Amino acid sequence: MNGMGGNTMTGTSAGRFGIDGLREVVKGEVLTDGDPAYAVSSRTLTVQGHPAVVVRCAGADDIAAALRYAREHQLPVAVRSGGHHPAGFGTNDGGVVIDVGLLDEVTVVPEEDGRRTVRVGTGATWGRVAGELASSGLAISSGDTAAVGVGGLLGGGGIGWMVRRLGLALDSVVGAEVVTADGVARRVDAVNEPELFWGVRGAAGSLGVVASYDVVAVHQPTVLFGNLLFPSAQLEQVVSGWAAYMANAPVELSSSVQLPPTMFAEGQAPVAVMVCVSGDLVDAERLLAPLRALGTVITETVAEIPYGDILTTEQMPPEWTPRMRNGLFDRWVPELVERLADARRRMPAMAVDVRALSGAFGAVAPEATAFGRRDARFMVNTVLLGSTAMHGGQVDGFDSLWEGLQPEGAYGNFLSHPTAEDLDRCFPKSHRDRLAALKQEVDPTEVFSTALTVPPAGRIS
Repeated sequence: MNGMGGNTMTGTSAGRFGIDGLREVVKGEVLTDGDPAYAVSSRTLTVQGHPAVVVRCAGADDIAAALRYAREHQLPVAVRSGGHHPAGFGTNDGGVVIDVGLLDEVTVVPEEDGRRTVRVGTGATWGRVAGELASSGLAISSGDTAAVGVGGLLGGGGIGWMVRRLGLALDSVVGAEVVTADGVARRVDAVNEPELFWGVRGAAGSLGVVASYDVVAVHQPTVLFGNLLFPSAQLEQVVSGWAAYMANAPVELSSSVQLPPTMFAEGQAPVAVMVCVSGDLVDAERLLAPLRALGTVITETVAEIPYGDILTTEQMPPEWTPRMRNGLFDRWVPELVERLADARRRMPAMAVDVRALSGAFGAVAPEATAFGRRDARFMVNTVLLGSTAMHGGQVDGFDSLWEGLQPEGAYGNFLSHPTAEDLDRCFPKSHRDRLAALKQEVDPTEVFSTALTVPPAGRIS
């Protein structure tokens, strides 16, 4: 990448160094097996790793030092933000884990044009971000879970409760500080290193460690949020009607349909239509009326609440090992609901979440960010909940379901066992080619490598 700037981190330019030398230059913490915080920092939501060292970074200098240590000792690198990626990308065995959890600043920076930019440390959780912004009535469309880390979600997308009004969470990013594999900290935006800025918005984990993001917030102190519950017997009727309405619904309405696993239900598991109305709430009732008419509403919990309260705080039992697959669909096919309903009957541990996209999500030009699947109108996400033992023989049926669905794309943040086919679905060919060239410039030796990393151009045949 011609003209790449940035600053090489201080304190790490001397010769080869070992673990004691690493401890000398790191301002945060250097943890090895036996240290009190090692087990927590080396674990993700689904995987307990056993890295050689965990570096809890207090700044970009620490990130650079950890990368240098990994390069010199030829150790694999994992980057841990909130540790919520279902594939366990935030840890490894025998390598270096760069834990950015200490980088949790949330600072509002008013600009001359009235825009409110928030500098967010990549280790902050979205619950912390929402809490810090609540007093000023500001909000960022993030994900749906309070404990998820900023870095992991923004690096791959961010399908939140204002996705149809504001787009992906990464669509609100206007700048970032990135430490690349060479230990150089780069401030990137639309003017400074625009190609790297393009790449970190959708493929950040392939290109470097993001220390902070600059994100535009909106004034949204409250939203109308909740669910409408319909009888299980009306599943196909409700889902088909919901999809028809949401295909062209006003952008102020974001919505999903959730089908809980029958394994944990008492009696018939109801169909839940989740809704979030943002922006001007005056016409909210008009937007919701078609949804209430989809079937027989058993209960409704829709109410005006603070934006931060919509992020779920539910914790998954530690022994659970969820298996997650998803697909992005450019249109709703009638047979889709039939296949999902049939699969749910055969796999009692499977939950289904169908999210409406389009709106602002689809208004972004496909080539504008590394996330390129902008034609998608719906995302179907399926999860086998419970422990491996509870899954039993359902895994084969779960995987064969997706072999038959053939979606147009996939969302990388919701894949627990990503394959080469998933990588192709995450990135269209034009995006893969561009990412490969960018990877060749900033990380030709593949310091950062996961199952969802596009390899450098030198490895493309």
